[in-house]
Amino acid sequence: MVVRRLCASPGSKCTLNSIRNHSGMNLFDIKSSKAWPCVMETMAVIKARLLNKAYRTKWMKCLFVVIVIMILFAFLPKNGTEVKSSGSARDSWGSADKVTEDSLPTPSHARYSWGSADKVQVYAEDSIAQGLKQRIRILCLVMTVKENEESRALAINQTWGRRCTKLLFVTTEMLDDLPSLVLHVEEGRDHLTAKTMAMFKYAFSHYLDQFDWFLKADDDTFFVMENLRYLLSPHDPSNKVYVGHHFKRYIDSGYMSGGAGYAINNAALRHFGQNSDLCVSDGWGEDIDFGRCMENIGIKCYQTKDILGRNSFHGLGFDETMYWFDRVKLHAIQVKEPIHIGPSCCSQLSVSFHYLSPQQMYQFEFLLYRMAVYGRHTSDNMFTDFFPATIIPKGHYTEDPIPHFE
Repeated sequence: MVVRRLCASPGSKCTLNSIRNHSGMNLFDIKSSKAWPCVMETMAVIKARLLNKAYRTKWMKCLFVVIVIMILFAFLPKNGTEVKSSGSARDSWGSADKVTEDSLPTPSHARYSWGSADKVQVYAEDSIAQGLKQRIRILCLVMTVKENEESRALAINQTWGRRCTKLLFVTTEMLDDLPSLVLHVEEGRDHLTAKTMAMFKYAFSHYLDQFDWFLKADDDTFFVMENLRYLLSPHDPSNKVYVGHHFKRYIDSGYMSGGAGYAINNAALRHFGQNSDLCVSDGWGEDIDFGRCMENIGIKCYQTKDILGRNSFHGLGFDETMYWFDRVKLHAIQVKEPIHIGPSCCSQLSVSFHYLSPQQMYQFEFLLYRMAVYGRHTSDNMFTDFFPATIIPKGHYTEDPIPHFE
């Protein structure tokens, strides 16, 4: 049909007779004959009309796009290494021992690398810290969930948690091989109060006589346990003590930030266990609810700032205390006082930092405990009476609505 239309069109050099007369020739004969221009013209018209018709067809358009995309992907550069985010901490920290290619564990390495950390020699004199550890026994209660076992919980177990007298991860599901305290409460942010109250009730029933202090921590908070023990050391064991990063809001006594962590001593836990019916049993504002519980049963908030007025517990992340972020403004409203950013943010004997990733916890561990500056040493005598054990006065009640953070 295309050939007929072409041959019938005015001005065309191609005729049906020229095609018929040369139909028995081979390719070489046709090229050398007068019919060759006619053949070329016919092929060009057929090609143009077929392609134009195919492009106008919808399914052919789709096929064309798919083919183009496949060609582009075929020429994209390939990444050299695939990194699994769930096991980045395990994969990144090399083993203390030399690892051969045949002995590489799968799927991740942090248990193997930090599991042998004690074999790596570190020069340090810590007799005073060890003495405090023997004298001040701390049960560390870390709030976590099952899905954080291989990330946050593992990092704590291999870093600062090793310096607790006893470490327990508080969950609603048993962890595979980390020390767990399984509570039969509903999981989720809206039930953190229930989890916290049940945790302290369990500590009262099972561990009251075994420890001097009971620390509540989140699984994204790093603690310097030596500094915590030194901060707690001046307190009279007969006093009921509640310490942490103090927020001056909502409650007359104020309350301690849940993210920065807080601790109560043996006397306070005993009093809580005997009067826990005066406290709410569930809710989402765990730190506010626990602070109100402490006020209801007559346990006082104690100061944790050093003699220079710098905070030791930090509810903000390390990055946020070094630079200015919007969250700092909200934090300043909570504490009702100016927030210092940069080098003046924190006590030289800081106790805790919140909002840390597992990777940052390993970094803190290395910089604090496995690295030294030659020729520079801070004498322990410089920190005599560094943390005054004083009661924070009341007068912080506010009626403003409590923000519900998701």
